[in-house]
Amino acid sequence: MERIADVILISIKYRLDGIGQQIPGEEVRRSVIGTLHGISRQEWASVAQAGLNPQGMVFLRDEADYKKESFLEIEGEKYFIYRTYPTEDGGIELYYREVTGVAR
Repeated sequence: MERIADVILISIKYRLDGIGQQIPGEEVRRSVIGTLHGISRQEWASVAQAGLNPQGMVFLRDEADYKKESFLEIEGEKYFIYRTYPTEDGGIELYYREVTGVAR
């Protein structure tokens, strides 16, 4: 199943604390249009073996739309981008999973 959706790409700006550790700061959000796809059984199995819960894939028609963001949001749900794959036609596939821990 595939459908077109408004996708919010999210990057995190980090700042240094008093001892030089990176602390998450503000989120930078921008909206793009993408096509939502399910993932193959093979992709699901390989990611699930690592103890992760893969959710799906977003295809962006132009690779330049992706600026190395770490997260995406679809319909109010935030996900972590765990893998990207540039396609031969100049697009990019963003594979995402549930966000766990403090990054939520």
